[in-house]
Amino acid sequence: MKILRIDSSVRIQNSKTRMLTDYFLEQLKNHKKYSLKSRDVGIHPPNFPTDEFIKANYTSEKNRTQEMKNILTLSDILIDELTNSDKIIIASPMYNFSISATLKAYIDNIVRVGRTFELDENGAMKGLLSGKKALVITSRGAMSYKNGEILESFDFQENYLRALLNFIGITNITFVNTEAQDFGTEDLKNSNFEQSKKQLSELAKIW
Repeated sequence: MKILRIDSSVRIQNSKTRMLTDYFLEQLKNHKKYSLKSRDVGIHPPNFPTDEFIKANYTSEKNRTQEMKNILTLSDILIDELTNSDKIIIASPMYNFSISATLKAYIDNIVRVGRTFELDENGAMKGLLSGKKALVITSRGAMSYKNGEILESFDFQENYLRALLNFIGITNITFVNTEAQDFGTEDLKNSNFEQSKKQLSELAKIW
């Protein structure tokens, strides 16, 4: 089993998503053998798309100049990592109700027509990465992002990532959301963190 781990926190220490992802992978070792490829876009983000990137992307492969190919090199590497993986773990802290800018830069590099999605003759879109599993481990500063609670409409993280993964063909997705990590009481922070660890321990048995 080949796993691709994508970290997107700009924190090195005290990152809850990094801690929980480390924990999950340790638990997974007790149940399955796997090889791991890590991509840290939080500390080493890919470049944001530019005009030159867009032009290269939408030029047919046979017509691309060497300069265009060079511009797309990292994007191609990132897509190859996804394509060659059986399962993907995305460690995503919530920043201002959404994902980090570094993770968005990564996404803008891997969502490419002909590589991760395609259009048929009728213009319908089809994801090209079907058959893979994804685990998204999130941390949120506050609570009440579900079940009609106060901040549910502010959750632009899970809905976006689920839609994006579906778009490129990944529909088997599990979210483990750890809330109240900045604004809860110490007891609540710890309780939610431990609950996420429990979820991940159970998931490691079947993932």
